[in-house]
Amino acid sequence: MQAKDIMTTNVVSISPAVGVRHAVAVMIQNNISGLPVVDDESRVCGMLTEGDLLLRREIRLAPRSVRSAEPISEIDLERYICSHGWCVADVMAQDVIVARPDSEVSDIAESLQAHRIKRLPIVEDGRLVGIVSRRDILRVIVEAPSITLPREDESIRLAIRTRLRADLGLTPQKIQVSVANGQVTVDGQVESDLKRKAIKVLVESLGIGGYRDRLRVTPSTSE
Repeated sequence: MQAKDIMTTNVVSISPAVGVRHAVAVMIQNNISGLPVVDDESRVCGMLTEGDLLLRREIRLAPRSVRSAEPISEIDLERYICSHGWCVADVMAQDVIVARPDSEVSDIAESLQAHRIKRLPIVEDGRLVGIVSRRDILRVIVEAPSITLPREDESIRLAIRTRLRADLGLTPQKIQVSVANGQVTVDGQVESDLKRKAIKVLVESLGIGGYRDRLRVTPSTSE
C-alpha cells in the first residue's frame, strides 16, 4: 500500500507570511494539530504544529524577569523568536520530512515513529499534493482484511510452522506444532518468556480457536 492510497488530498495549508494568531484559528476551525506551510508555488517550506506554539508569550500570565547582562545562547535566541515572532515563518519548523505519493505506507509509519511526528506532507515535483497522518495509517489497521486459515488440522499446522520460521526464525526442530480439531498445541524450548509470548501472539493472530502452550523456558547460559 502506498501513500497515494490513504493520503488526504484536500490539505489545509498556510503561507509563511500569515500571522500566528490566524494560523492557530485555522487549526482550531479545522480541528487539526498541524499545518504544512507552503510558498506561492505550493512548495513545502515548513510545518507548523501545536508543539511549536506551546511556549508562546501570549500563554504566560506575567512577563519574565529581567535578564542579567550575560551572553544569550543561540538556543535562547531561537526560543525568543518562536515565542515572540508574529508570523508563521518565525515559528514553523523548517526541516520538514516529506514523502512521495508512491512511498510505502510502512515506510511512512516508521518515519512518523522514528521522528516522533504526527503527519508527513506528500509532495510530487516539489509541490504539496497530500498529507498522511497517524490517523490515516490507523485506518489501515481497521480496514485490513482478516487472516483466514484453512479448516483442516494439517493445513493449519503447516501455516503456523511457516509463520514461525518466517517471523521468528524458529524451525520445526526447535518448536513442535500439533493441531487436533482446530486446537493448536505448541511444544519445545525457548530462551525467554518474551519469546514464549511472541509465539503465543503469532498463533493467536491467525485467529486460532484454541491454543495450548507447552513451551519450556530455559535461559541460555554463557560460558
